[in-house]
Amino acid sequence: MNAVLVVVVVLLVGLALVVGVTGLLGLLGRLPGNGVLGVRTPETRRSPEAWTLANRAAGPAFLGSSLMLLLGALGVGLIGGWVGGLVVVVALLGSLALLSVAGLAGSRAAAVWEAAQDEDQGGCGCGSEGGCGGHSAGDPSEAPGGDSCSGSPTDSADPAADCGVTGGCGSCALQGMCESENTATR
Repeated sequence: MNAVLVVVVVLLVGLALVVGVTGLLGLLGRLPGNGVLGVRTPETRRSPEAWTLANRAAGPAFLGSSLMLLLGALGVGLIGGWVGGLVVVVALLGSLALLSVAGLAGSRAAAVWEAAQDEDQGGCGCGSEGGCGGHSAGDPSEAPGGDSCSGSPTDSADPAADCGVTGGCGSCALQGMCESENTATR
């Protein structure tokens, strides 16, 4: 095997180890908050709990990406030639796709967790009233970002009436998260 192939194999194996250890630590909930490894999005950086949850959700995709990189290293090491090069390219593309899935899964998990925390604290969710806390959007003192937004949830029958989004739960970023407990148990 020539020197270029050895370098490619060593780089792929090294990258696979870094991604795999990151995935394993994330899956176990032991990946420390850092600025280099893991899912680093604004949602995941808001709290240690969001970081841990996001990297747990992303762990399997990180491990899959690591496996793809190892398969690429095996392909170039055992096959060589242009077919081995093709295996490396496919492995790299697959690995990048899985890393994207990891980031999306982690970011989504952190966003859902944050929405659940906001709901528990009576923060602004999604609603059909056009105003915060079920109030009309016409009154600027009760508009989203105003003082009434940080209060407790309203007594409205609509579980989503505590926010400043118009269009009801269909306009939420987290569609379907606004159902009341009564409708969820039917």
